[in-house]
Amino acid sequence: MIGYGERGQRVLGAMFGPQLGSLAVIDTDLARANLVSQRGARSVLGNGTDVTALREADVPRATRVIVTVADDAVALRILCAVRWLNDQAIVMVAFHEPHWREVGLYLGADRVVEDASPPDDCTCELEDLVFVERAVLRNEIGLRLTECAPEVLAATRENTRHWRDQAEPHVLREGDLLLEVCAEQP
Repeated sequence: MIGYGERGQRVLGAMFGPQLGSLAVIDTDLARANLVSQRGARSVLGNGTDVTALREADVPRATRVIVTVADDAVALRILCAVRWLNDQAIVMVAFHEPHWREVGLYLGADRVVEDASPPDDCTCELEDLVFVERAVLRNEIGLRLTECAPEVLAATRENTRHWRDQAEPHVLREGDLLLEVCAEQP
C-alpha cells in the first residue's frame, strides 16, 4: 500500500492478522511509518514515486498494490512507476477528483475509487477487500465524517462525494451514502 494518510489508515484498519504480515506500506512521514510497524505491517519510509522505495516494498513481486495518497497527480505518477515495475499485480487507486478515472484506467489501474462513481459502480472487489456504498446509519447522523468508524472513506450527498480527509468537515445527514472498505473474512 502506498500512502498512510486517512484513507490508508482505514484500509489497514479493515485488514486482519494474516494480511498484515505480508503487507508493506510506503509513506514519507516517519511518525506514520512507525504507526504502520506498530500495527504489524512492514513500513517503508519513502516516496511512492521513487522506484527505490517501491523495490524496497517488494512491489515487483506484489500481487496487489493499493494507492491511497492525497494528491491525485502524485497517485498517477505512482501508478506509472508501479506498472513499470509490475504489470501483473492488481492495482487499486483512490482519486479525489472524478476526472482522473479514465486516465487511471488508461495507465493501468485495475480498480478506481473516485468521486463520480454512480452507486452501482461503487462496489468493487480487490481479492479480500470490498468497497461498498451504504446508507448512513441512524446513530451516524449528525457526526462529522472523521468521527465515523475508520472503515468509512467518504460520504455522498446529492451526487457529490466528500472524502474523509478533505479540509472542510462533512456532517452526516439522513439520505447520505457512505463509501466503506470491508475485508472479506475467509
